[in-house]
Amino acid sequence: MNLVSLFYILVIAGLVYWVVTLRRGLTASEESLELNQREKKTIFMFLDRLGDRLTTANLALDPTLEIITEYILEVTDAESGAAFVVDPADNQLVAKAVLGMFPPLIPTTGYVLTKQKYLSERVKRERIPMGQGVLGMAALTNQAILIADAAHDERVPKEALDHMPIRTIMVAPLRSGGKVVGVVAVVNKRGAGPFTEEDLHLLLPLSDQAANTVALVNLYAELAAKQRIEQELRVAHDFQQMLLPKKCPDIPGFEISAFSMPALEVGGDYYDFFFVDNEHRYLGVVIADVSGKGIPGALIMSLVRSTIRAEARHNLSPRDVLMNANGRTYQDTKENVFVTITYGILDSVERKFRFVRAGHEPLIKFRADSPNAQLISPDGIAMGMVENDLFSMTEEAVVDLDGGDLVLLYTDGVVEAMDPEEEEYGQKRFFDFLSINRSEPPKEIIEKSLEDIREFTRGHAQHDDITMIAISVLDRDAQRELPGLETSIGRSTGLEEQG
Repeated sequence: MNLVSLFYILVIAGLVYWVVTLRRGLTASEESLELNQREKKTIFMFLDRLGDRLTTANLALDPTLEIITEYILEVTDAESGAAFVVDPADNQLVAKAVLGMFPPLIPTTGYVLTKQKYLSERVKRERIPMGQGVLGMAALTNQAILIADAAHDERVPKEALDHMPIRTIMVAPLRSGGKVVGVVAVVNKRGAGPFTEEDLHLLLPLSDQAANTVALVNLYAELAAKQRIEQELRVAHDFQQMLLPKKCPDIPGFEISAFSMPALEVGGDYYDFFFVDNEHRYLGVVIADVSGKGIPGALIMSLVRSTIRAEARHNLSPRDVLMNANGRTYQDTKENVFVTITYGILDSVERKFRFVRAGHEPLIKFRADSPNAQLISPDGIAMGMVENDLFSMTEEAVVDLDGGDLVLLYTDGVVEAMDPEEEEYGQKRFFDFLSINRSEPPKEIIEKSLEDIREFTRGHAQHDDITMIAISVLDRDAQRELPGLETSIGRSTGLEEQG
């Protein structure tokens, strides 16, 4: 069932409820019966008009209110009318549909009788506070107002009377969900007579149906906007997944696995692998956390990824690469955008990992013969925060690797994962877990880490992206099969999902 069909079903359901309520209130009076029959006919004609005029192309607030106001003018035989809605930003009335020579009904200056087009624009520009004038009073009190003689009613501003003949006015609140969402007003009945109580009886059910219709149109707009946003996020998600490595690299003497799971449909974390040289001896390794999530984070991620790759080619100094990347990132992003990043080069022959850390989490190393975690944290400022004269404090570190060693890189979403009581998973629990499982293959280490985080959070929603890279150093005379862990990234409302 599409949204338009749902729209009409809900409108008809509201009509049925109104008709049933109406029937219960019928009196034996012939006059009341005739009036009620007219009201019912008016409502059915109103729905018929909506069905003929509303389509998916114009199912929006302004055109819907124009259709409603046009029909109200026909039913009440009014010369002009307007529909106003309450702007939630400041709780004031704003005109969305103006038909005929509808006058400004609040005290104003500089108002002159002019062409209908300019008069309508003038009315639409005005913002009417609750309680001000006849329109604001109807909205504030949630009561309909009938003014049979406008010339002698203090609620009608003298400025309007001086410049335009206003004889009679009706205003009815638009009520939906127990609150006033706007008002509808008509001015001057065709001919010489004033609006009557009978006219008001016709206006009130129409205003109720109008309010329900407006509420449904707004709901439709919200659902349509949500669908558009979800579609945009799916596109951004697919784009981000395309940027991540399809699988981890196959390096003789090493086993590498990685994982990334965004807190939103698209996140700010990323990791990357690429060979710096043509001989595939030197492997560039990147893990980063971009400030901001969602689509903005994904776009900054793409910029940083491209910059790092461009600067890293044939450059064996991670510090130089990050210095050059920082210069470009600082120039191309806003002041409140920064990236914490670790970039290193794995020398598969010398078995060394040379890296820099720009404000990122420490590198964790476990030696084969020790359960104690070594935290290696060379100095560095997050990329994009300062110009290169300050960023130059970034230090480069070298880690020697032996068979059985484990190196792990991660983003802060790992240790900041929270349980329902908002207690953090924390570094200690993470390091203790790694110490126990350090001899496992990297893929199993990551999978078991995620399982331990899930047990800790107990289904509590994930509030930050989670990314990990694990590198095991194999003995020179032995090498495990290198399955790699394919990129895993997708929507996740909690740690119970792994992409």
